[in-house]
Amino acid sequence: MTGPTPWISPIVTLPKPKDPDEVRVCVDMRQANTAIQRERHLTPTMDDVIHELNGATVFSKLDLPAGYHQLELHPDSRYITMFTTHQGLRRYKRLNFGISSVAEVFQNAVCQTLQGIRGVKNLSDGIIIYGKTQADHDNGLRAVFQRLKERGLTLNCANSTNPGLSSADSSSQLEGSQLTPNRLQHFSRPATHKTPLR
Repeated sequence: MTGPTPWISPIVTLPKPKDPDEVRVCVDMRQANTAIQRERHLTPTMDDVIHELNGATVFSKLDLPAGYHQLELHPDSRYITMFTTHQGLRRYKRLNFGISSVAEVFQNAVCQTLQGIRGVKNLSDGIIIYGKTQADHDNGLRAVFQRLKERGLTLNCANSTNPGLSSADSSSQLEGSQLTPNRLQHFSRPATHKTPLR
């Protein structure tokens, strides 16, 4: 980036907690956050989710990797994420950590993405699919895969758990096992298609 900009935030480097030899680079957005008009969205509590799960017997949990970074910022909103480095000015094109309303914006975006699908709840980057029967669960899971594909959101298979997609796999109900590529072989991989967030 070149030219004048109304916002420039500094970076802060910290050692990673689990690997002190690695460095985590963070943008200090405190000053920029004073200018951001915070959105307010209801975030469900665990009690809300548990109430919804009442009577369900089949469950899956899906994980959206790099959660916030899956949402693209509208070009008109990117200027406020500008930060300085030893190589010049940079800015984010995607929603980044440090923005004061990032948790609510992300929760709402995922909630809107999943709206209308029965047996599905999300808490931030975690999506819970549940059903009273294997068929209910499988229909919800297929609908979630299709919706995520349409919206260009990707899943982290390593952090997702799934009891199985076929009704023949009823012995794994309530236990959950790692979601593996063979368990997803009859689903197509989501294509990348991002819609800017304003």
